[in-house]
Amino acid sequence: MSDETVAWVQCAKGITICLVVYGHAMFGVDAAVGINPTFFFYNNEFFSLFRMPLFFFVSGIFAFRSIARPLDQFVNRTVLHFVYVYLVWCVIQYVFRLLTGGIGNQSIDPYAILLIAYQPINVLWFVYVLLAFFVVTRLLRPVPYFVVLALAGGLAVAHVNSGVYVVDRFTSNYVFFLMGYYGSQMILDRARQITSTHAMVLVPLFIAVTFALIYADLRHVQIVRLAVVMFAIFAMIALCVVLSDRKLDGLFLYAGSYSLPIFVSHTIATAGSRVILSKLGLGNPVLLVVGSTLGGIVLPIILAKLCDRIRFPWLFRKPGWFSVHIRSDDPPPRRAPSEPSDHRLADTSARP
Repeated sequence: MSDETVAWVQCAKGITICLVVYGHAMFGVDAAVGINPTFFFYNNEFFSLFRMPLFFFVSGIFAFRSIARPLDQFVNRTVLHFVYVYLVWCVIQYVFRLLTGGIGNQSIDPYAILLIAYQPINVLWFVYVLLAFFVVTRLLRPVPYFVVLALAGGLAVAHVNSGVYVVDRFTSNYVFFLMGYYGSQMILDRARQITSTHAMVLVPLFIAVTFALIYADLRHVQIVRLAVVMFAIFAMIALCVVLSDRKLDGLFLYAGSYSLPIFVSHTIATAGSRVILSKLGLGNPVLLVVGSTLGGIVLPIILAKLCDRIRFPWLFRKPGWFSVHIRSDDPPPRRAPSEPSDHRLADTSARP
């Protein structure tokens, strides 16, 4: 499958990773200098409603290929890929927060590094949960898809509040990953039929419905929230397809191809950018939000490019020695949609 065929998927990844950076930049600026409470509330509630579900959804679209691989390939090219990135960046995030105190939006418990087996540091919860999605979905392959989807949907509606952050994030988002996974081929086929008219109707309607949900304080009614998030996902798909068709997705495509470096390192980059701008006397909240958002996107890309240039890609890519030997009697994987590789967060196709 060519890059052009899945350009809208990479565009969706790019949009969501930019929104994630924007959200964390806003939190940092609000903690540092303050942001208008009404603006902050509606921005945060609006974007946080759908950005991670959309990211999990598009990650699920291409999970079929990795999950269908023989066991040895699945473990070495998928599971250990996520484990390696998780461990490396838990250490980096821990050291950064320990050395800088509250400059990274919040301080850290000195013993946090000892708890990473079940308590990720900072944004690394996403890598942890995405790994869990892959492993659990592979284990559930013998179970009919409609049963798994029903259970995942029930967990999302139940709004599990276990007190364990990764468990709560898993239960609230797994259904979106499964929607992408089980509907992969249908989604890719139907996306070709989307037109500008669909986007012009769906996007404004989704924006209006979402703000109405927030204003009416219905976002805590889980069945309503789930329905609105699903509507938001399909509206964003329509937008991304149209942007890709009209070749207006260049910046988002580029950001999407570096989703891994951006995601694992952007909180460090946004905090650093905010501090530098403040030291330069540019303490206006708007300038700080814009500057730290751009820093959180651009600086990780520069870091990834630098790592490739000096031939030290191991901050974002598993080295060959980080592997295990497993004898697998699994049948060869069925044909599945393929995804162009680079630094994409859910791309686990790079050989160890």
